[in-house]
Amino acid sequence: MELKHLFLAGLGVMTLAACSSLDDDSTWDVNGGAVKFTSYISKHKASGTTWASGDQIGIYMKTNGTALADAAVQNRQYVTDDRGNISAASAAEAIYYPEEGTADFVAYYPYTANVSGTILPIDVSNQSNLAAIDLLYSNNATGVSASTSAVNLGFSHQLANVVLTINADATIPTTVGLEAAVSGVPTSATFDLATGTLNVAQTTGTVNFQVNAAGTKAEAILVPASLTNAQLQLTVAEKTVSVPLPASALEAGKSIDFPVNVTNSGGTIYVSFGTATITDWTTTTGGTINVDLGDAEEGGGEEGGGEVTPGTEVIIFEETFGESVSKGSDNYWPSITYDTWTSSSGLTFSDPFVTANGWSYSNASVRQTSALNPHVWFAANKDSEMQIEGFTTAGYSNLKLTYDITANAAGDQSAIKLTWGGDTIAVPAKAIATTNTYQSVEITGLTPGATVMSFVSLSTANTAGYRIDNIKLVGTKD
Repeated sequence: MELKHLFLAGLGVMTLAACSSLDDDSTWDVNGGAVKFTSYISKHKASGTTWASGDQIGIYMKTNGTALADAAVQNRQYVTDDRGNISAASAAEAIYYPEEGTADFVAYYPYTANVSGTILPIDVSNQSNLAAIDLLYSNNATGVSASTSAVNLGFSHQLANVVLTINADATIPTTVGLEAAVSGVPTSATFDLATGTLNVAQTTGTVNFQVNAAGTKAEAILVPASLTNAQLQLTVAEKTVSVPLPASALEAGKSIDFPVNVTNSGGTIYVSFGTATITDWTTTTGGTINVDLGDAEEGGGEEGGGEVTPGTEVIIFEETFGESVSKGSDNYWPSITYDTWTSSSGLTFSDPFVTANGWSYSNASVRQTSALNPHVWFAANKDSEMQIEGFTTAGYSNLKLTYDITANAAGDQSAIKLTWGGDTIAVPAKAIATTNTYQSVEITGLTPGATVMSFVSLSTANTAGYRIDNIKLVGTKD
């Protein structure tokens, strides 16, 4: 799995081999048919993850609702190519549906034969190959029958990612050869595939970051844990300095990017930490680390002082509309009142036009196309609204709303109106550059305190049919 710091757009269909060797006591039978898979990484975000040729995945299949330890099909090995296709590593590894009943699937990356029952060992002490220790886990596919065209495995990151972006001033001739390490962090754990639970070792140690050739970037994948005495050690220009890592915890599926400012003023070493931003597994800006190497001893460590600047930017809510959506038994796409939302619990989605007019349905719906993942669709020449409520912005500043929009024909992004706390917010006018290809909208200057917002489609303004996806609201906690 390559680390490229890009969003994962989704993987192709994975076709399995055509024959299988089954345990003598297995209830699974080739009569049920070979299983086909699709997959995605949660929220389409990763700290640079995309399947590469030769990546290995382990997959379990069990009778629906039974214990994973009792699964007849355990830890089967699959191999990817560089296009995201996956096949069984050998004919004996191929999985087939049961002749009767439904199945649950559990999968993980990277594959290892060193599994004790359902317990997977975790060791992050060696950072030379980040992809080899980046644990992904999938347990979303349950109650699947042989009539299913493809099993959609949703993978999520189970470890934490820390990135140091090194910015050296003119007092540092070069950062080539820079070394970085963090001490006071756990280096091992176990992961229970049956429950998705991480059991972190009590002992801590030192982890060396993987540093690029220019010495401008250092990265590590670490075990999620609370931090009480984590120290960052930098060696550059033949001097070493040790400062507290500005993080109280490392969270599963989260990534922090710390800008590290390095200087050699000839005076006392001072360290200050800026505002930390933590979001789901994607490269984000953390607190700025200023390092003065002036009095650091060559070949030794000297601990400086540090302070944390108040304020943390957080995601208030995010909606990506899931990975797949199907028409109902009535052959209609689900209304925006459907319950398969990916955002935080507690939010309510509704269409006030339905209530005001006594309609039985909304002119807005959630759907997908062959080229576009699930999104909200505002039909042309009809009134509709997607109202989102149940969040809070009190106690936040620097509120920012972003979303993706496109149209089914020539149009402008301002055709879909935006309200915030009942007030209309101006959406910048900008023509849709390419039909059915998303472009991003960013709205800033939102007033704190709002608990409701809406996307409004009026029949007089929407003459093209518009699609909106990837709605995200962030703010800085005061």
